Amino acid sequence: MCQRKKILSIGEIIWDVYPTEQCIGGAPLNFAAHCAACGCEAWLLSAVGTDVLGTAALERARGFGVKTDLIQTVSDKLTGQCLVSLDANQVPSYSILPDAAYDNIVLHESDISRIQAEHMDVLYFGTLIQRSPASRSAVAAVLESCSFPEVFCDLNLRPGCYGKDSVSLCLRNATILKISDEDERLLREFELYSCISEEPEAIARAIAHRYGNLNIILLTCGSKGAYAYDCRTQESVFQNIVPAPVVSTVGAGDSFAAAWLAAYLNRAPLTLCMKKAAERSAFVVSRKEAVPEE
Repeated sequence: MCQRKKILSIGEIIWDVYPTEQCIGGAPLNFAAHCAACGCEAWLLSAVGTDVLGTAALERARGFGVKTDLIQTVSDKLTGQCLVSLDANQVPSYSILPDAAYDNIVLHESDISRIQAEHMDVLYFGTLIQRSPASRSAVAAVLESCSFPEVFCDLNLRPGCYGKDSVSLCLRNATILKISDEDERLLREFELYSCISEEPEAIARAIAHRYGNLNIILLTCGSKGAYAYDCRTQESVFQNIVPAPVVSTVGAGDSFAAAWLAAYLNRAPLTLCMKKAAERSAFVVSRKEAVPEE
């Protein structure tokens, strides 16, 4: 357990809409829910509409143990939705609807004061929440006005929902960076760093050299496993996936991040952090839901 460390997750609440059902999702909500399941006090700063899905989202978030005090209600916008399709290998593709409630977060002084008063241990955010000027400003305001011992950025690059500026904001502010092998290739295309090698350690060292604010880099490589690099000590750990029947990979990366962070905040060795992360993501891929019942 992570001794009730406080996590503030900023970002989207999205209902993943399949042909026959709707499942609550959004990386920041999934991450917060898994943090709560791992023993942390998880807060979510987001927004929902006044629609049925908004009411249901708040209920589900509370059911996951996520603190919803900072979730706003936007009367003239719909709660986020994402149309999801799975290929033959159960790998998801996404079509995220634009101008949702979470794209219209307006941060007030009272929100900043509340965050400051809670003395959060970690701030988490990604790129999707930055796609609109309003919510991008909310993220910037939290970064500028509040201090956090750790800033965890998971890029989660979704087509049409990121740009060089949003990726750069993550890279420049993170102390812990999580990227997939697909994300990494896009960093090169954006010329945000350079590396001639395809090896995980060389990639991590090159990113660490470019961004001195980073303490930890997590590189996930799908079925090939995951790699962690401590930029301070140069310790590196490779973790194979834990075998599990694959039902859906939706939410697997979010659960990996949350379990890894919970162990890390409890001062577990890097090897154990990776083992815990792999075990939890294996549990998640064996279920349909991004946040399955324990």
